[in-house]
Amino acid sequence: MSIVRIVWLVGILLAGGALYLVLSGSPAKPAVAPAVVMTAETAPAPAAPSAPTTPSAPAASSAPAAAPAASTPPTAEPAPAPAAPVVRAADAVDLGLDHPVKEAKVVAGNIVPRKDEKTGEMLLYADGKYEIRGEGTAAKPYRVSWECLASASETYVPRLQQREIPQRIAMLDGKVVEVEGYLAFPLMVSETKELLVMLNQWDGCCIGVPPTPYDAIEVKLTEPAKRGGKHASFNFGGVRGTLKVDPYLVENWLVGLYVMENAQMVEGAKPEL
Repeated sequence: MSIVRIVWLVGILLAGGALYLVLSGSPAKPAVAPAVVMTAETAPAPAAPSAPTTPSAPAASSAPAAAPAASTPPTAEPAPAPAAPVVRAADAVDLGLDHPVKEAKVVAGNIVPRKDEKTGEMLLYADGKYEIRGEGTAAKPYRVSWECLASASETYVPRLQQREIPQRIAMLDGKVVEVEGYLAFPLMVSETKELLVMLNQWDGCCIGVPPTPYDAIEVKLTEPAKRGGKHASFNFGGVRGTLKVDPYLVENWLVGLYVMENAQMVEGAKPEL
């Protein structure tokens, strides 16, 4: 056999063996990690014997215990701020300061005499705002505006523990006063000696603006007024009589404030009933 054939035969055998290994898929043997040789330097030290285990106490919390929440008291209605003291003029009068009013304290105001430049009539100028004409007598009754009468609501509100009556109101108590306004008569009667005189229109039921204790006067006539005409018609007129500042309270709620006694219709202003 020639050398060439021998080389070819060896080559064929080697190629066949390689092909067999590929086709058979025999996994290669994993590489073995070299064994670690334990020496005295690398050997771990023996563990110290553990202490006997005892039940441990619960750890104390570092945060303080929360205090129970305090109950919040109901918010009370704030008390009104005290009013600034009134600076009275040198010629201010003391009318009404010595006249007590039930359920109230009379507070001094600044009421000064003044002469009307147009008519020459003497009048009282109250607290730099209100004009009160007349002298409070039957011959010269006080003539006062509804604005002045209603101003009592600024300091006299019993349900709010405000019980101050201004001097300009207290001075009218027990005096003869004349006032004009809308008149309301009791229903279902043919004649009456009692009525309301009011700032606003009101028919006694459902038409108009119902009055408040500050803008209405309960009037007691000396002679009965006879009813006539239509219920729905509004009456406007004047009355004159002795005014009483007489608070009427129900559970600290103000129901009425002004009463006029011994009253009569003002001449020329008597309404058609």
